Amino acid sequence: MHPILFDVGPMPIFSLSVFIVIAWLLFSFLFWKSIRSWAVPEEPVFDLMFYATFASLITARVAYILMYPEQFKNSVLLMVTPWVAPGLSFYGALVGGVCVMVVVARIKKIRVGMVLDALALSLPATLAVGEIGSLLDGSTVGNTTTLPWGVLYAGHLDRRHPIQLYEFIALFVIMLVVLSIQKIAKEKKLPYGVVGTWFFVLFSIVMFFLDALRETGVYWFTLSVNRWVLLAIFAEATGALYVRGGGREALRPVGVKIKNRLDAAVHTFYARIPKRNTR
Repeated sequence: MHPILFDVGPMPIFSLSVFIVIAWLLFSFLFWKSIRSWAVPEEPVFDLMFYATFASLITARVAYILMYPEQFKNSVLLMVTPWVAPGLSFYGALVGGVCVMVVVARIKKIRVGMVLDALALSLPATLAVGEIGSLLDGSTVGNTTTLPWGVLYAGHLDRRHPIQLYEFIALFVIMLVVLSIQKIAKEKKLPYGVVGTWFFVLFSIVMFFLDALRETGVYWFTLSVNRWVLLAIFAEATGALYVRGGGREALRPVGVKIKNRLDAAVHTFYARIPKRNTR
C-alpha cells in the first residue's frame, strides 16, 4: 500500500485524492466525447457534468454519514469538514450523480437514453482508475484469504483478497462487453438507453458477487448496504431494459397466447359439466 503518493513541503498528497481527480478528468472527457457524437450541444453537456459532480460530492458524504453515524456523534461540525473526518461513499456518489443527470437531462430536453449510453461508455474506464487509487490507499480491504495472490494491507497482519484488483478486471471485461453491445446497437439501430441499461445490469450483478469478498461492518438485515444498493440498481436497470430493449413487445404476444389458452381450457372445462335439467 502507498497511501501518500508524495509530499509537497509539509503537505502530503494522498494517492486516492490524486486518482479521484484523474478519474474525474477521464470521465469528463469520455462522457463529453460520447454524448457529443450524438450532436448534443456543449452547454447542456457541461451543465450535466457540473451538477452531477456537485451532487455526487454531497450524496457521497451524506451516505457515508448515514452509514457511520458513530464517527460524528461527538460533533456535528465533523459532518461538514471532510478534511478533518474523511469519508465518502462510492455508491452514494454514483446513485446521486446518475439521478441528478437524469433530472437535468429532462430539464434541458436531452434524451435520457443518450445520457445512459454515454455513462456506459465512460464509467468502466473511470471506475477502473479509481480502483487503482483505492488499492494504493488501502482503506477498503478484502476478506482474509490463503490464496497465493492475497495481499497485505497496511494495519492488517493477515493476507486479504485484492478486492480492487478483482473489480478492476471486472470493469475491464464489462467495458469490452459494453463496446460490443454498442456496436450491435448501431448496426441494428436499437433505441437510445439500451447500452446504458445493459451496463448497469452487468455492473450490479458482478459487483454484487464481488462484494461478498469485501470486508464491511455495515449490514441491513443479512446483506451489506452496498449489496442492497446494487439490488436496487439491478431492479431499476432490468425494468428499463424490459421497456427500452423491446422486452415488453416481445413478451406481449406470449402473454396473449397464454391468456387465450387459459380461456379455451376454462371454456372446455365448463362445457363438460352436465347442465341442470330445467324441465
